[in-house]
Amino acid sequence: MMDIVTSLCVDDTTTPDSLYPQLLDVSASKRRRIYWQCTAVFFATSVRCNPEARHILYTNDQEEAAWDGTDFRAFLTGLGVVTKTLAFESFRPPEHFVTEFRNAFYKLDVLKSLSQPDAGSHSLLLDSDCVWTRPDPKLVRLVQSDTLLLLDAEPESLPDTKIHGLSRRDMGDLYRELDPEYPVAVPLHFGGEIIGGSRERLAEVANQLTATWQQIVREYPSAPPRFRNKRNIFDGDEYMTSFVCNRLPRPWTDASPFIRRIWTTYQNTNVRAADARLTLWHLPNEKTQGIPVLSRLVVKPSSQFWKLPPQT
Repeated sequence: MMDIVTSLCVDDTTTPDSLYPQLLDVSASKRRRIYWQCTAVFFATSVRCNPEARHILYTNDQEEAAWDGTDFRAFLTGLGVVTKTLAFESFRPPEHFVTEFRNAFYKLDVLKSLSQPDAGSHSLLLDSDCVWTRPDPKLVRLVQSDTLLLLDAEPESLPDTKIHGLSRRDMGDLYRELDPEYPVAVPLHFGGEIIGGSRERLAEVANQLTATWQQIVREYPSAPPRFRNKRNIFDGDEYMTSFVCNRLPRPWTDASPFIRRIWTTYQNTNVRAADARLTLWHLPNEKTQGIPVLSRLVVKPSSQFWKLPPQT
């Protein structure tokens, strides 16, 4: 059986607030509600497309999650989702380092948990702002094989293409600062929205992440290592996971045929007609727009959402 997993992490009130670029004007309390809406949509679309899978939510949120008459915890339980409480500890960035996306690092705690002996044999870990569009037996077979499923997030980028002011070659320069024997001059940018594979393959990543994390915190106690564009390695979990995954010795499989990061703002859109054939859409800009609208439908058993066949 395959476990389909996502996570929901809330910042505690004692921690300085982190910057979440897609939620700049959203308060912490409203951000929490948005994450629960994302989680509801994620699991509702997955349950329809993957009825044979086991569905698991990891969260550090222990408060009541009910808004406008909907108890989101009860809704997920009704779908068959198993909710596991997990503290945000192992990969929590030092408070004086992080400036962006602190709660995204919680996925690394979840990844570590999925690599433990008591976890399922095969898991697919996804961001909660992903939406399943159709069943896909090929994707299921890949996750249940001996490969490690990763996403080349910028497959069309050249070594010196600047994305948010940072090229893949720039990434490699910092990685060699951290490890003078780093084997890749121009590393790939692996997206953090998806990782899948057997418990053993996930353990390879989790163990390397643990060693790398401990090294950086030990060797950079007062100021984090920075890229050329001044962002630091704690400005998002993808910098850390890319460091680790580019030097893994065993082969991996690219998830690009199944999922894409789709930007949908007025100023920045990369929507393609071919996206309609993808298994998963990652929709970072829809956390405050389309996903809350869809959430209002999925929590109603009588809505049209539950009447359409999964492939429609």
